[in-house]
Amino acid sequence: DSLLQEMSYYDAPTLGSEYTMDILSWLKVKERHAPHHCRRQSPQLEKRVQLIDWSCDVADKLGLCTSTLHLAVKLVDLFMDGHDIQNPQLYLVCLGALLLAAKIEEKDGNVPRCSQLNVFVKNYFPLSDFFSLEMVMLNYFNWNICLPTSCYFTSLLLPHAIQPTDHHNSGPILSFPKAQAYFQEYVQFFLKVSLADVSFIDIIPSLLAASIIAAARRAFGLSPHWPDNLEMLSGYVEEQLGHLTTLLLFHHRLSVSSADEGYCSFTSSPTSPHGGGGRGLPHCLWAGT
Repeated sequence: DSLLQEMSYYDAPTLGSEYTMDILSWLKVKERHAPHHCRRQSPQLEKRVQLIDWSCDVADKLGLCTSTLHLAVKLVDLFMDGHDIQNPQLYLVCLGALLLAAKIEEKDGNVPRCSQLNVFVKNYFPLSDFFSLEMVMLNYFNWNICLPTSCYFTSLLLPHAIQPTDHHNSGPILSFPKAQAYFQEYVQFFLKVSLADVSFIDIIPSLLAASIIAAARRAFGLSPHWPDNLEMLSGYVEEQLGHLTTLLLFHHRLSVSSADEGYCSFTSSPTSPHGGGGRGLPHCLWAGT
């Protein structure tokens, strides 16, 4: 399913309506006044790549949506930043974050049970640990876990991110529905990159989301690279996005080089309007099969 179809908070008409500016403004206020900011001070920061990849695998197997995964990763990053957490509790934190995020983002029937989550660590923890951790995490965040993520902002910008009047590789867009579908694959690709690379861990979500859209437009060959409507909606001019867009596109160039060598990495480029990239990062031995 597309990112637009996954969003739980906003229906399709709202996403493309006059309310978009109001929602974006409200989310920007929330991100500016967030009580917790990542300071990259977790003693276990070097384990983040493996933890996030493992969390992505768990979320995929549970059928959780993109917005759930992004909120869970944000909770993990902030919680790890304020605690010294050792193995195997790090994986319990990842599962607890997915549980909390799912309760915010998913329909009731798709919220995983603690016993389901425990399967991914081969039932290592007593179920009471999940309940205890849930309370610890909620108290740490003062019960405010509805945090803005780059996925929220991206979903709001997405309906405006490609227009029939855009040029594709210096020519007109011949099939707008196909172009939209393929463009969304690029957006999903850069969203995955933004989760995996620790360089983006302390970037405010609205700026990262705008950079993701800008990188997707460049990678897909759309011009102008940053049209006036996106500048107005996002509140960012193209120069403010330059460094992040360059970093995102660097990952894209790496993935293209890897594909040329026959290797499919975590950040594989989209290969078709309905295809997805694999993940090449090492898996935790606990990962379910």
